[in-house]
This record gives sequence, structure tokens and C-alpha cells, in this order.
Amino acid sequence: MKTKKDLLYSFNHTQKRMEERYNIFIDNKDYLEMCDRISCKRNVKFISEKRQKNDIQQIYHIPFKGNTIRVVWSRSDKRIKTALPTPD
Repeated sequence: MKTKKDLLYSFNHTQKRMEERYNIFIDNKDYLEMCDRISCKRNVKFISEKRQKNDIQQIYHIPFKGNTIRVVWSRSDKRIKTALPTPD
């Protein structure tokens, strides 16, 4: 059975990756704020986009808690899907 990747799944996955990759804990409020910033293109930097089967996923850099976080944004779902490691 395929996992339904809803808002809660995306939040939990992003929260886990933020802790693993940046040693930053985020709560639901932080996640929604970051999503809002990307949605409004406020204090974010667009990096690239890639067409998927049913979506376009975009990569953004977001200044957050003293770090620059690299995230994947789903245009169709209008939410962050994961946090990526920053390239060196």
C-alpha cells in the first residue's frame, strides 16, 4: 500500500531532516512560517526546479535561525517536502 504523503507527513519528514542535517528543531509554527515565506516569495532564494510526474519541485534557500536551509518545495501541494543538505 502506498503511503499518502499529506501535510502531516511532509511536516514530520522535514522536521526529521532539519534535525539530522542542520541540528535545528522545528515545530509546526516554524514549518508553516517557512511554507508561507516560500509561497509569498519573502526572504527566500530560488535555486532550481525539476518537473516530476505530477508536480514541479523547486529548491529554495531560506535563512532560518542563523543558518541557510535548503528545502524542496512542491508547487502542486504548496508545501515544503524535505530539507536537503547544503552543498559545500
